[in-house]
Amino acid sequence: MHFKEFEKVEYEHNILFDVLFQARFPEIMRISEERPVKFQDILRKEGYPELASDIDMPILASNVPKELEELVSTTKVFHFFSEKKDWKVSLAKNFIALTCSGNYRNYADFRERLEKVLRLFSEIYEPSYFTRLGLRYRDIANKTFLPRVEQEVEVFVPEHIFPELTTPIARNIDILQKVSLFRDGDVKANVAHALAEVSGNFGHKHLANEKSYIIDVDCYSESNTKEIEDVLTKCDIFRNHCWNIFQWSITDSLRGALAGSKS
Repeated sequence: MHFKEFEKVEYEHNILFDVLFQARFPEIMRISEERPVKFQDILRKEGYPELASDIDMPILASNVPKELEELVSTTKVFHFFSEKKDWKVSLAKNFIALTCSGNYRNYADFRERLEKVLRLFSEIYEPSYFTRLGLRYRDIANKTFLPRVEQEVEVFVPEHIFPELTTPIARNIDILQKVSLFRDGDVKANVAHALAEVSGNFGHKHLANEKSYIIDVDCYSESNTKEIEDVLTKCDIFRNHCWNIFQWSITDSLRGALAGSKS
């Protein structure tokens, strides 16, 4: 992708509230038919002692006959959490995922954890190959995440993202949203930008009607990948694209507020 290459830095202030890597594979039925005892035993020793599971139910119309509803398959998902609930490994019959919410330090740490999870999964379940790989970064800039900043959130948004902010109608805007899809060979990036008042939980922070600038970058590939080393190489590529797109999405004012140092 023809975004400017930016030097990697580790910022003093972190506005990441969610980082997710997911690998999909052809269905392995025994994951949903039996309890993942061996998988959990090893994960507990790696720092994921908490276990929860849920069912992903498909959304159906209210008038669907009960007989048809029973035929629609559901997906059971096992979640393995760290003690502080800031890291989560998710396992289902067709995907494995690693999520960090609110305590992301750097990519090297994330990649090391990811490699351990993928190698453990492959050793136990022996997937034929992975059909889709994706790495997603979600950032939010506001006064809660950057308490020392006195500037309004709008100064963090480059003109090429929301040019409306430089026009007289800016004072009348409540919400701005933009979704883009970029492609480089077999790698794609779904990128969403939003400027709005938001409420809810973002990582370990709770917001209530706070004006925020959100950057959501999801890089992925849908070509079959078999070897774990190749999966990790693609993850490295995704991370580089995510970083450059993030830098393209912010102003020098936000870089200054993040107070970067070389990493």
